[in-house]
Amino acid sequence: MSNSNPNDTKLEQQKSESQVASLENQAEGNYNEDTQAAAQNIADNLEEAKGNK
Repeated sequence: MSNSNPNDTKLEQQKSESQVASLENQAEGNYNEDTQAAAQNIADNLEEAKGNK
């Protein structure tokens, strides 16, 4: 039975880099979706405000 070396941080670094990349992609995706939704809400509110005048 072979155990990985607890002092070997190379695998942990690879995991960390992968996790960071994944979180960055997720954050960028969320930002874009939220930004587009907010812009659409602003546009809808503006149209509604124009209609109420």
